[in-house]
This record gives sequence, C-alpha cells and structure tokens, in this order.
Amino acid sequence: MNLSARERQLLTTLAILLIILASFQILANLSEALSRVADVVLIFVAAWALSFLLGPLVNRIDERTPLNRALSVVVVYIGIAIVLTGTLALAVPGLVSQLNDLVTRAPEYGDRAAREVLALQQRLEGSGVQVKVTDLYGQVPEKLSAFAGSIATDALGFVSATASVLFNFTLVLIIAFLMLIDGDQLWRAFLRRLTPELQSEAELLRQSADRSFGGFIRGSLLLGLIYGVGTLAILVVLGVPFAGVLAVLSGLAMIIPFFGPIIAEIPVLVVALLGAPDVFFWVLALTIALQQIVLNVISPRIMSHAIGIHPIFVFLALLLGSRIAGFWGVFLAVPVAGIFNTFLRYGFQVAQGRRARTEASTLIKESDAAAAAAADAGGDARKARRAEREARIAARGK
Repeated sequence: MNLSARERQLLTTLAILLIILASFQILANLSEALSRVADVVLIFVAAWALSFLLGPLVNRIDERTPLNRALSVVVVYIGIAIVLTGTLALAVPGLVSQLNDLVTRAPEYGDRAAREVLALQQRLEGSGVQVKVTDLYGQVPEKLSAFAGSIATDALGFVSATASVLFNFTLVLIIAFLMLIDGDQLWRAFLRRLTPELQSEAELLRQSADRSFGGFIRGSLLLGLIYGVGTLAILVVLGVPFAGVLAVLSGLAMIIPFFGPIIAEIPVLVVALLGAPDVFFWVLALTIALQQIVLNVISPRIMSHAIGIHPIFVFLALLLGSRIAGFWGVFLAVPVAGIFNTFLRYGFQVAQGRRARTEASTLIKESDAAAAAAADAGGDARKARRAEREARIAARGK
C-alpha cells in the first residue's frame, strides 16, 4: 500500500497524538492507584528518609568498632532514644508552662488586638483609605468558635488519628531498622539481576537519591535547628513572651522549602506586637537579619552539594509538589527535582554520545570533580589577581 508524503505525515501525527493520549490515561490510572496506597508509600518514604539520616552514623560505628551491622543500628537507636528522652524531659515542662500561660493570657491578647485593629481603622479612615478592617477582624471570633466546635465534635476522630500517627511512626522505625541492617545487601542482590547498563543507571539513581534526599533532609533539619536556636536567643534577650514555643515553631517552619521563612516570621511578629510592642521593631529587624544569614550564608554552604538546580526550577517544583501532594509534595519537591535534574543531564549526555549507558554511575563523581576543579581554578585566579594588585601597590610605594 503506497501512501503519499502527506498521508504518512498525517498518520505519524495521529500516532503521536494517540501515544500522548494513552500516556495521559496511564498517568491518570497510576495516580488513582497511588492515591489508594498513598499512606503505605508515605510510610516507606519516611522510613527511607530516616535510614538516610542515620546511615552515615551507623556506617561509622560499623567500620570503627567490633560491633556488627545489627548491633551498630541498635546502638544508634538507643542513643537517639536517650537523647530524645533527655531533650523532652528538659524542654517539655517549659513548653507546657508557656502554652498554659498562652491559653490564660489569650483573652488579654484578644482585647489588645481589638484595640490595635480599631486604631488601625481610624488611621486608615483619616488617610482616606476605605477599607473596613474592623469587619474583617469581626469575623475572626466567629471562625475560631466554629473551629473550636468542630474540634470538640471530632474529638474521637482526633484520638483515633493520634493513635494512627503513633502506629505509623512505630512502623517507620521498624522499617528503617530493617533498611539500615539489610538495605545494602538487598540493593546488591537487586543489581545482580540487571544488565550492565541498567546496573549503572540504577547506581546513578541511588547516588542521586542519596545526595538529594539524604543531603536535603539532613541540611534542612540542621538549618531548622540553627534558626530555632537563633530565634530563641533573640526572643529571650528582648523579653518576648513564649520564646520557647515560638522558637520551636520557627525552627519547624524553616524546614519547609521556600515558604518556610514567611511562615516562621508570622507567629513571632504577632506575639511580639501584642506581648512586647516596645521591642517589636527590634524583633522584626533581628529575625529578618537572622533569616538572611541562615538563607544566604549558611544554607548555600550546607545545600551546595545537595540539589544543584536553578531557583526558578526549585519554585516550579514546589508549586507542582503542592498541587500533587500538598504539604508532603512541598517538602519532597526539591529533592525529587534534584534527581530529575541529574537524569536530565545524563539523558542529554547519552543522546549527544558523550557518555555510554554503562558509565551512568560515574556522572555525579565526575560532576563533583569538575566543580572542585573549577573552584580551585577560581581560587587560583583570585590569588593571582590579589598578588598582582599587591605588586602594583608595592611598586607605587617605591
């Protein structure tokens, strides 16, 4: 059957459209299937992340002590339990006391907030701005009452949800324990069943996941800890009430990518405005300065080797993640984007003939070596320019 060029072009276009349609249908079916097992997948992802966090410590104990792998994991678990127990014993009483104080003083803060809203409304009307701030604020108590009523109605549901969280957390600990003990053996057994090309690509996936997930999670927790301690120091020095609770909330919020700094700032500023208005501007200035130091000085040093993608794509990943999986989508979007970026670079190099599929596992090491060489070259160039400037200054002095 002879077809003209036009007919062949139409058939090719039709085939491409059918493939695209079938791909969308497959993705929709996969999405529906994943939504049914999302809680199970999330448990395994959380266990995987925990094993990434504890893996380096377990490896160090396993290599430097006579303990075997299983006992090394047990020692790490016992150490974490002791540290958490001590931390909770020291921190929880103070946090509970501050929370009780917050509940007791809530009416006082509510009255003060109402006065501030009325004063703001008067200033706006005096400036000719026709915005009814009092109407917006008047809806807040009604919303809070409705929210409190829903909590009281669903108290049994909250108890059940708490039990479910504790059960899932126990599952995460058990699965992470098994991953830490037998994860490497299972991975090597899986690789032996693959072709050399797929073995190299699977190793690239493991390396990029280790860097993106492990590095990102460890770095995020470290940044949250640094920001929480810094916020606590600022609030204690300035005498802002509920400093411990606000520091914990701020540190946890900083773990959230991109939106975390904004979320971390809101409760601190609200409490400072209502509870210590005389130091509000000091709190605002110092917390913003702390955020700038953490985000622009400390974070690049911690995260420089974790992700390696442009901020525009980070923002795109966060928006897509929030649409697909809500909070967990936002939290995991950046490391997933890092893995995608690694395989995108690998695909381009394979398509251009610059890399064979059996060389996939060397991509990250070669990229690191190239980045280190570029950094050394930049440092040498800066040293040469500095020496040249010093020589010119010395010559002018003579």
